[in-house]
Amino acid sequence: MKSFFFLFAGLFLCVSSFAQSAGNYQVYIDRIKQFSKPVRVLRNDVDAQGNGSIEFTNQKNQILRFRLSDNKLQKGVCSIAFEIYYYENNYLKRIESLDSNGNLIGCKLKLKEEAVTEFTIEKPALYLKKKKLIDDAEGNIEMKDDSKEKIIRVRYFDAANRPIMQLLPDYISSKSYWDYTIRMAWP
Repeated sequence: MKSFFFLFAGLFLCVSSFAQSAGNYQVYIDRIKQFSKPVRVLRNDVDAQGNGSIEFTNQKNQILRFRLSDNKLQKGVCSIAFEIYYYENNYLKRIESLDSNGNLIGCKLKLKEEAVTEFTIEKPALYLKKKKLIDDAEGNIEMKDDSKEKIIRVRYFDAANRPIMQLLPDYISSKSYWDYTIRMAWP
């Protein structure tokens, strides 16, 4: 009987800790099918009036982020409501922009009207050197645009997750990639 009680108590604690981590936001999290569950809060900047942003993470190194206004989902430019960041070995691999229903959504204000951006570090050793400089300055550093050094390649995908044709590969600067990695901007 004691073992049943401890088993039940343990299950209750697991369920309640999941509920606490998702809180009132579970209805939003459930809209995003490609975001794995269970989740935990990574960052919560929502104030008492229900305004601010929140980020969740999971065991697959995904980060789901969205903003609220008066406890309601807030849409950004181009009706982007959610973003998912995919990380692999602590490197940002992919960003998806989603509408309020959890569907990929392109944006005419973005460079290629993309819904998805994928990153490939083609020169990891060189990027690590530049990353160290940026990290040491906590991001507060002016750097020359090193995109011509072809360190970080980007590929773009439309709302149907089809590649957007590019005549030549596109590259971004190490600093821009660092900013994406720490999720500096909102759409």
